[in-house]
Amino acid sequence: MAGASSFEQSGKDVKSLPAQNAFVTSLAGKTMILVRLRQCHSDGVVCLDGFAPGDLPAEGDAVIARRSGLLLAVQVADCLPVLIVDEAKRILAAVHAGWRGLLAGVVPRTLEAMQSRYGSDPRQCLAVIGPSIGPCCYEVGQDVAMPFEQAFPGRSLLWSDFQPPGRVLASGTGLSDASANPRRTLDLSAACRCQLETAGLPGSSIFSRPPCTSCHRDVFYSYRAEGGSAGRMLAAIGKIR
Repeated sequence: MAGASSFEQSGKDVKSLPAQNAFVTSLAGKTMILVRLRQCHSDGVVCLDGFAPGDLPAEGDAVIARRSGLLLAVQVADCLPVLIVDEAKRILAAVHAGWRGLLAGVVPRTLEAMQSRYGSDPRQCLAVIGPSIGPCCYEVGQDVAMPFEQAFPGRSLLWSDFQPPGRVLASGTGLSDASANPRRTLDLSAACRCQLETAGLPGSSIFSRPPCTSCHRDVFYSYRAEGGSAGRMLAAIGKIR
């Protein structure tokens, strides 16, 4: 894993670096080690039991730790940042979940790892779903929509319908039954909430009203809106003691 000063100098990191460094150094004067992953839109979960400063970044899209002094971070620019804490056992997790990660199950796999490795009880956990692209802006094609319909059957709240040219798409129409490439927008946050609740988190313990990154580009980065020039936002969780 890399410390706070070991940012990779890609274009997106150079654009984000000053704000990220300012964020880390503003933590009430506390010295914390920033831990990031080589994110790859996977279901990979990394547990930091044997972490040492200077370790190279591991590949994966979720990181779990119970140690103090670590700041677990994921980088996003439309994808979901999901921060989870087991209040009873003081276990922390940070998850990067785009549409590929949600379909791969990175969120439930993180909770499974917290249970199997540390004895966490999802009923004792809290989860925060941070800013991401919203259903107002996230239009998807059949290649994304159909796998989501299969993975989340009957979950109409995940979708918003548009009227394709020359045809009215009835609300609730199955994608497999619709013709002429119907346009749909997908609610990634609702899909993530569904996975968290299915894994055992109470609905009242999930905080998921994130603003849309594409709508609010004066505040957030959006890959969908800005393309390859978009920077990356840092979502992090840690405990001082």
